[in-house]
Amino acid sequence: MTAGLLAKAERGELALMLPIGLVRDPSGVVVKDPNMAVQERLGLVFQTFLQLRSVAKVMRALNERSLELPRCDRHGDLRWTRATLAAVAAILKNPAYAGAFVYGRTRFQPSKREGASPQKAPRPIEEWRIVVKDRYPAYIDWPTYEKIRTVIRDNRAEYMRTKTRGTPRDGELLLHGIAWCARCGHKMYARYKSGGEYVCNHLRSQAGLPACQHIRAARIDAAVADAFLTALAPAELDALSRSRRIQQQMDNALRVGAERELERKRYTAALAERQFNRADPDNRLVTAELERRWEVALARQTPSKAITQVTMSKEINNKVISLTGRLPQIWSDKAISDAHRKALLRCLVEKVVLDRGEHDLALARMVWRG
Repeated sequence: MTAGLLAKAERGELALMLPIGLVRDPSGVVVKDPNMAVQERLGLVFQTFLQLRSVAKVMRALNERSLELPRCDRHGDLRWTRATLAAVAAILKNPAYAGAFVYGRTRFQPSKREGASPQKAPRPIEEWRIVVKDRYPAYIDWPTYEKIRTVIRDNRAEYMRTKTRGTPRDGELLLHGIAWCARCGHKMYARYKSGGEYVCNHLRSQAGLPACQHIRAARIDAAVADAFLTALAPAELDALSRSRRIQQQMDNALRVGAERELERKRYTAALAERQFNRADPDNRLVTAELERRWEVALARQTPSKAITQVTMSKEINNKVISLTGRLPQIWSDKAISDAHRKALLRCLVEKVVLDRGEHDLALARMVWRG
C-alpha cells in the first residue's frame, strides 16, 4: 500500500488536501476556485509581497484597508477572516500556488523533552521528497515562488545558523545585518554605544577568546553610501520612474481589492436580508438569529480606505523627472527612514566585509549583488 501511495505521489496524482483557491471538479481535476474574489485576493497577497518584501508588512497593508483573507473552516466552507502573520505566510510558502504537487514537506523529529512524542518539523526546500511541477493551475510561476521563499528566509535574522541578513530595521547604522568580519569570516553586529560601531564578537561569545575587532561606523557608512550612490547615478531616472510605476500598480491592485471586498459584503448583506424575509415571522428562534446576521452584515459594509482613485497627473510626472541628479539629497533627507535607506542599499549590495588595519585604517570591501 505504501509503494502504491508513493507511486501515485511521484506522478502527482495523489489526492492531497488543496489550499484555499484550488478545488477539484466532479471529474477530480484540480482547477482554480471559480470565486473571482478568492482568486483576486490571493493574487493581491503575492503582488503586495513582491513590492513590500515582508510578511508583516503585507499583513499590515491588508488590515489597514480592511481586506480580509479567504479561509476554509473545519467543515470546508469558505470564510473571510482578518489577515494574520500565519495566514499570509501559509499562502506565500505553499508550493501549490506555483502549480507544483509536493509530497514530503515535513518530517518527524525527536522532541527535546524526555518522553515526549516526536514533533513534525518542515524540511528545507531542497529536501522535499517528491516535487512535480506544472501539476496544478498556478497563481505564480516557480521562479517567483523560489524568490519569495528566498526573501522570507533572508528576512529571518538567524545569524549563527543560516547567516541571513534579516529584515531592514530602524537604527542609524547602515550596515546592520550585512557587515562581515574579514578576519574570522563571521557576522559583525551593530552596537549603538560610543557613537555606534560594528563589532565582531563571535569568537568571544562562542569560544571565550578576545573579540576580533570593532570599527567606528560613521565613516564606514559614509563611504559605503557614497559608493552606492555613485553606482546608482547612471540609472537614477529609470529607477525613479520604475519605482513610481510599481507603486501605482500596487495602489491600483489594492483599490480593486477593496472594491471587490465591498461588493462581497454587499452581497452578504443582501443574502442575509433575503433569508430574513423568507423566514416565518412566527418562528422567533429562527428570525432572531437571521435578523442578527443581517445587522452584522450591514455593519460591515463600511467602504475601505483603499477605494481612492490614484491618478498620475502631469504635475507628478514632471516632479519625477525633476528628481534627476538629486538622489544624494533624497538619500540624506530626514523624511526618509533608516529602514528605507537600508532596504534600498540591499537592492544592490549583498554584504560589506570590514577589516581594521594599522593606524585606524579601515578597509571596506563591498560585495555587489548579481
